Amino acid sequence: MRRIVLTLEYHGKGFFGWQRQGPDRSVQAVVEAAVADLAGHPVSVQSAGRTDRGVHARAMPAHVDVDLRLSCRELANAINARLPEDVAVRACREADPRFHARFDALSKTYRYTLLRSKARSPMLADRTHLAPRALDLAAMAAAATLLVGSHDFKSFQTNPDAPEADEDAPEVSADTVGPAAVQHGDFTPPPWRKPRPQGTVRTITRCELLERNELLLIEVSGNGFLRGMVRALTGSLLEVGLGKQPPHWIGGLIDAKDRREAGANLPPQGLTLLGVDYPPQPFEGREAWLPIV
Repeated sequence: MRRIVLTLEYHGKGFFGWQRQGPDRSVQAVVEAAVADLAGHPVSVQSAGRTDRGVHARAMPAHVDVDLRLSCRELANAINARLPEDVAVRACREADPRFHARFDALSKTYRYTLLRSKARSPMLADRTHLAPRALDLAAMAAAATLLVGSHDFKSFQTNPDAPEADEDAPEVSADTVGPAAVQHGDFTPPPWRKPRPQGTVRTITRCELLERNELLLIEVSGNGFLRGMVRALTGSLLEVGLGKQPPHWIGGLIDAKDRREAGANLPPQGLTLLGVDYPPQPFEGREAWLPIV
C-alpha cells in the first residue's frame, strides 16, 4: 500500500461540509467514492480538517492508502475523471506510511472575504459576505494584532459544550496512525509529529487585512482552529470595523472566555481554507506532482 496525499480544491456550496453526513452530500464521501471506484475497494480519506457546510477549500490536503502503480500525476488525473465539477485534485504526492494529514499539520491558513459594496453581486454571492457599510480598516487592523499569539480562544468557539466542537479533533473513523493508536500503546509517533494543541488554547501567527479593490480579505494563520473560530473572529473584527466596538474590545473577548461576548459567526460562504503546512520529512525522496505549488 502507498500513502497518497491529495490536495483538494472544492466549492462548498453543494456540500454539507467535509465530513460524512449519512445520506447528505459531503466532500469526504464524494472523494472516497471516486478513489474507491479507481482502486476497486472501499477506502478511507482523512483530511487535514473538517470544513463546515458551505465553506470552500483552495488546498485541502487529505491522505488515502491505495495499492496502485500509477504515477502521482496519473492518479490525480484518474481520480479527477471520477469527481464532480465542484471538487478536484489539484496536486498529488506520496508520503511516508506513518504520515497523517490532520495530526502532522503544523499550521493552517484561512481567508474570509468581505464584499464592500452597497449592491449585491450575483457572481460573488456564494464566495463572499456582503458588507454594504463603510468599514474602519485601521481599527480592524489594530484589533487583528491583538489576536496574534498564544491565547485561549474559548470566546470564539462554536457550541463549546457540543461533542466534536474542536475542528482539529479526531474523527471516529481516524485510522491507526493517529492519537487513538498512541493512547492504546500500539503505535509509536513518527519523529516529525508535534503534540497537538490542547483545550481551547491556540497560537495565531498571522491575522492580516488585504484590500483587493472592493474585496477585503481577512487571512488568519495558526497552529489549529476551534470549530467556527475563524468565522467568529472575523465577525468580531467586523463589529470593530463598523464602529460598534473599539479595537481593544478584542483583547477583552480573549480574557472573557465566553462565546456570548464575541461577535456573531459570519456566514460560511465567505470562508476558504487556503492551505496547510507540514514538516518536510514525510515527503523527502518521494514522488510528487505539484502543479499548483
